[in-house]
Formats: sequence, C-alpha cells, structure tokens
Amino acid sequence: MIHFVGAGPGDPELMTAKGVRLLQHADAVIYDRLVNPLLLFHCKEDCLFIYVGKTPDRKSIKQTEINAKLIETAASHDSVVRLKGGDPAIFGRMTEELEACQAAGVNFDITPGITAASGTASYSGISLTQRGIATSVTFTTGRLIDNEKNTFQQLLNGQTVCLYMGVEALDRFVEAALEQGLKAEMPILITQWGTYGRQSKIQGTLADIRQKISETKIENPAMIILGEVVHAGERFDWFSDLPEKGDSKLYVSTRKPVMAALLEQTQKGADVWWMQVGEGRDRRFDAVNIHYLAEQHFDTIIFDDAAAKNIYEAEKVKPLWEH
Repeated sequence: MIHFVGAGPGDPELMTAKGVRLLQHADAVIYDRLVNPLLLFHCKEDCLFIYVGKTPDRKSIKQTEINAKLIETAASHDSVVRLKGGDPAIFGRMTEELEACQAAGVNFDITPGITAASGTASYSGISLTQRGIATSVTFTTGRLIDNEKNTFQQLLNGQTVCLYMGVEALDRFVEAALEQGLKAEMPILITQWGTYGRQSKIQGTLADIRQKISETKIENPAMIILGEVVHAGERFDWFSDLPEKGDSKLYVSTRKPVMAALLEQTQKGADVWWMQVGEGRDRRFDAVNIHYLAEQHFDTIIFDDAAAKNIYEAEKVKPLWEH
C-alpha cells in the first residue's frame, strides 16, 4: 500500500493529523527535497528513508526512476508513505506516480496537504480571495513538462495569480502581465521558503520587481503572488512578528530529539534542526544531514550535552555549509 501524503509548505505543524499518523506507522518513507525533514522524526525506528529530491537545473533523479522506486519499495514494505511537499495534487506530478501504481497493481490512497500558495499567503496575512478585491485565484507554474515555457495566458484584472517555482520565469511572467493590460503598479510579492523560520520576502510592483529581485539572493523554492490582495500583507504580517522569527539553530546531541521541544521553537518562528552524533546515533539521518545541511545555514550551534561537544570537536564534525 502506498499512501500519497502532502507534507505542507514547510512549518512542520502544517501537516494533517492523518498525515502524521501515516508517518508514525510507515515501514518506508519516500520523500522530496521540499519536505521539512523534521517530519521524519515522527517515524518509527525501523522505518526506511528514501530520498528522491529534485534540484532545479541540476542533475537529479528522473521521474521514471522515482516511479520504479515506488513499486519496488511497495513490494517489500507493507506501508509506504510517498511524502511530497505542499499538496501532492498541485504541481506534484502525482498522476504519473498513480499511473505507475495502477499499472503495477499497487493499492494507494491520497492525503492532501496545505499547498504553498495558501500557506505562504496566510503566513503573510494575505487572503487570496479578499472580498471586494479578488473574485478568483489562479495557480500556475514557471515550469511545464519537458522544459516547455509557460506563456502565462489569460492573466486578468480582479484575480490573484500564484506562480509556483517562478523565479526563473519572472521576466516572462511580468512581460505577459503587462502585455495583457495589467497596470504597472500592480503589487507583487515573492516569498522564499514560505512558512519556515528562514522565510524571506520581497514586495514590489510589476514595474520594479525585476530590479528588486536582481539585488537580492532570493531563488526557488519561492512563491510569487500577484494581485491587489498583496497589500493586506502590509497590515497583517503576523509571522514576521514572532519572537524568534529568523533565528536558525542547529542542535547537536548524542540523544534523539523530542519532537514537542523542537515544535516549541518553530512555534516562535525559529528554524531548527537536530543532528545526533556518536556511535549510538540514528544512522538513517546521516544521509538526511548530507542533502539537507548542504542547502541550509544555521547561525547558532547548540550542544545539547557535553559528550556531543566533545565528539564534535574531537572528530571535527563540521556542518556542511562550512565546507
């Protein structure tokens, strides 16, 4: 049995109760790059972790290989969770994986998740369908099948447009919007790593957003929201006001983490990760650390116990971002 589960946009508490339950009982988890790996701490000790993350514009595992891995894993494990960032049914290539399951006679079910558009908007105080402002909302993407280019047809006034993975496509997106008559003063918000403590944002207009983003380091994963609703975020940006918003902490310990303690940190807006060291460590997370820490930066390293610090210093265990 394969359970397709949406992990939500990043905040580990933005996952459904059903999704958490399925993780807790899974025999294997096949997960993507945009899944917050803190969620793996919900899994039982003998659960197999399989990483199939794709990095844009870099050589990555192919979709056909992921499909084959799903079927192979389901043949040897009773309960497999296919964990996808956001909602698996929105730009998650879910149908291709369902077709592979169906062809192989593998049973499946689907647990939706909070998609990046609604998660990112909510964490900026924005209603995508604000009454009197937006009568519709459109989800679109900067990436199409076989590297085709989205030409962004039918962008209309009076709607909100949510562009997934669209940083590289921003020039085409802005040009299409202006050509279709959207005013140059239309507000646009670009949010990187939405709902994580590391969330960062740029707000501008169709006229100046390209210049603003060229002056920053924002890149995918990012959500772009276009429409008058963006102005609401100037008044209701509650997430940025959390007491530890933007703090990034790496805990180093010889012990396994307590999930509730980690969530106390994320509830305050912090970005956290737990790295267990020593001979007794959970070695499944060695591979998780390799691909996760290579893309992250933590401002503070906190040693949970003296033994962890001794191991760190004696073995010269260095976070991958220092390489």
